[in-house]
Parts: sequence; C-alpha cells; structure tokens
Amino acid sequence: MKIAIVVNGTRGDVQPMLALATGLVRNGHEIVCCAPPENEELVNRYSIPFVAFGPNYKELFKQNAQMKGGATKSPSPAEMKKETETQINLLPELLKGSDLVLGVGFVLGVHTVADILKVPYRFVVFYPVLLGTSHTDPFLNRLLFGFGKSMTNMVMKSFLNKKRSNLGLQPIKDVWADWMGDNVIVACDKELNAAREGVSFKYTQTGYMILPSQNGLPENVEKFLDSGNPPVFIGFGSNPVARPEKYNQIFSDLAKTTNQRLIVSKGWAELPENNTADVLYVDEMPFELLFPRLAAIVYHGGTGTMALAARAGIPQVAFPFMADQFENRKQIVKLGLGPNACDFKKLSAEALSLAINECVSNDKYKKNAIGISQKLKDSNGLELTLKLIEKELKE
Repeated sequence: MKIAIVVNGTRGDVQPMLALATGLVRNGHEIVCCAPPENEELVNRYSIPFVAFGPNYKELFKQNAQMKGGATKSPSPAEMKKETETQINLLPELLKGSDLVLGVGFVLGVHTVADILKVPYRFVVFYPVLLGTSHTDPFLNRLLFGFGKSMTNMVMKSFLNKKRSNLGLQPIKDVWADWMGDNVIVACDKELNAAREGVSFKYTQTGYMILPSQNGLPENVEKFLDSGNPPVFIGFGSNPVARPEKYNQIFSDLAKTTNQRLIVSKGWAELPENNTADVLYVDEMPFELLFPRLAAIVYHGGTGTMALAARAGIPQVAFPFMADQFENRKQIVKLGLGPNACDFKKLSAEALSLAINECVSNDKYKKNAIGISQKLKDSNGLELTLKLIEKELKE
C-alpha cells in the first residue's frame, strides 16, 4: 500500500510522523512524506522519500520572534486561504496513487485532496484539545471552542465549498469536522494526557510514536555527564528567541545560583555556543539516551519532549509558547511531575532558577516521575498506530 503523510507544522509534528513512516516502510508499505523544507535533512536521514511542501517554519519563527519571546502572529484569513488553495492545487499530483492520506497540523485542504484521489483521510494529533469539548467542560471552555469553530467556518467554509464544487465534490457542512475526518488518531500517551469521552469528534488514542535514534551520545556530552553530578537540561525546541546572545549570561549565572550543571540545547533559537565548566551547549541530541542521566529538564512543553522525559523518570517543568505546550504544562502540574511555571514570553533568570531548584529539591516530583515511567514502560504508541492504520487499510 502507498501511504501519503502531509505535515504542516514544526519539527515536533514531523518527528513522530517520521517514526510512523519508518514503521510503515518496515512493514512493506510505500511512503511519501510532504513536510516543510527545513525537515528535508532529517527525513532523508531515515531514507524516507521527501517532498518539501509548505512554509519554512524555522524562518517564519525567526522573523516573528518578539523581544520577550512572545507568540508568533496567527495566520490571516488571506494566508489561511492561500495555504489551503496550495494544498488543493498541488498535492493531488504529488500524492497520486496513494491508498491513504494522513494529515498533521494546518491541513484544511488535505481532506479535499483525499476526496479528489478517492482514498481515505485520517488526521493525526499529538494532544487531545483539538477534539473539542464535552458537556462536562466549563461553560467558558465550550464557548471558546464553539467560537473558534464558528470563526473557522466563517473564514473558510464558502471558500472550501467553492473549490469542492469546481472539482465536482460534495460540499462540507463544517470545516473543523472536515479537518478532523472520520476517526482522529490521537498519538499521545493516555498516562500523560488522555482524550476524554464525549468530545466533539470520534477518535482512537494510540500513544506517542518515538523516533529511534541513529547515533549514541556525542563524546563531549558523555565526558560532561561523567564529570560531575547529573546535570539539568534546558531546551526550548522550535521556539523563536529574540536576542539569543543574552541567554549565554543568563545560563552562566543560573549554573552558579542553582549550583547545578546545565546542558543547554541550542535548538531553533541558535543560541551562541559558550561552553564553560558547568554549562555545555549542544545541537540535536538523542533524548532517550540523554534524559535518564539527568536530574531534571526545563523546556517548552512539547509533547515529544514530555513523553521522553516521562519515560526517563525525571522531574520536568514547562515554559509554554504555543499550541499543545500550554495543555502539557497543566498535565505536568496535575500529575505532580514538576512545578507550575510562567509562559515562555515571561521567561526570566529568576523564573528559571526557581523552577530548577524546585525540581531538584522536591522529592515528590522525582517519586511521581518514577511512577509515571513505570506505567509507560510497556507502552508502544508506534506499534498501536501501525496496527490501527493497517486494520483500516484492510477494511
């Protein structure tokens, strides 16, 4: 079977889908992966056919980083329509011959593409919030979700239906429902963030799909780990950072004020490398090998990083920037895996210092983290997702 994967999002969206792609290839399927251009080197590394498609989020985030690291601007209605039109116009040719289309992120045109190709469409999410609310949710939450759906329909419904009419396709009644498809695949761990019954859309929750690392830890990282007490990891993934050079001083001071050694991921912020005896700056790292050897992690709250930290059994604290990161912060606090923290745009040396000290000194976080890691020990979101997809292909 040929399976098309279309991702319109950041590295956090691409990486678990790349794990799925490798599993599908292993099981004998043919794959094409369409994703933003900055992911080409990563996807090629795993020998998965890649088509650069969609905006370069790394460059967009750089351009829109605020002075205090605030959120990037939301797409305008014109930008939403342009991106959706591009998907509908170009993807049918790129995905020709596919037996199934999987969509991730802002892919409002991809269900229509699957309808053009006359093949099933499935949407994949890494956090359950997109599934909507249930009658048990607070009134304000239901109101906000309803408003979001209404605005999406107001902007996109007539636009999409005009495109579909021109293609000889039936109109859609609701843009959000069309986006979600018939059965959303919720690829995050139930133990960390369970999808709830009674939400707006049908779903199957599988679990987080971990991309296996191709390499061990670099020699300089091994040396740093062996040279003292377990360090604390700091990394903000795809988050943009204005004036990244200022963080060198913050992290240097932080190591002194907390008396903790630090491993700092340069990430998309491209932090200047300024290694000291107590602070090591690193590039891409196999988290599944690094995290079990740490005291704690401080990060943006991304679902993938959260899943690997939980499996490592270490305390964690999130300074969220966008999307799933805010929900993941709530879950970290609710599960007792780490303290509450401010949003990323309010990040300060003091906030970091308080978070690190709380993580390493409060035994309850370590105890709860070990408990969660035991629950996740036998979980395999990749295999569950593979079984679900292959079952649907046979039906």
